[in-house]
Amino acid sequence: MAISEDHQFNIYNKILDYTIYLNQYIVSNIPNVHRDLRIHLLDETHFLAKNMFYAIYNKGNIRMKYLTDIQVNISILDMLITELKHYKCISSQKITSSISKLSEIKNIIYAWKLNEEKKKN
Repeated sequence: MAISEDHQFNIYNKILDYTIYLNQYIVSNIPNVHRDLRIHLLDETHFLAKNMFYAIYNKGNIRMKYLTDIQVNISILDMLITELKHYKCISSQKITSSISKLSEIKNIIYAWKLNEEKKKN
């Protein structure tokens, strides 16, 4: 059973908002010295969106796999942003805002995964 259209739209909007914020305030301000971080951040945000769509359009164990992949993407994004924090090339306010947006997505995915596990049992 697929999640409701409203729920899909909410997840989609949160990820889109996060991606736009990340591109506008984080990625665009990363110096060329740290371009590897820029590339990894962009890759992980694209994988996050891709895995979200896979999770929406699949069901059962396949959906659970993609929900787990989304959690991995979020963990990697969190790690990369924390690494940027140590370089002090981005303002801490922008990084904190980015982390809070990411945690909102993480909470939605966690709740979705718990809901799927309850359906299984």
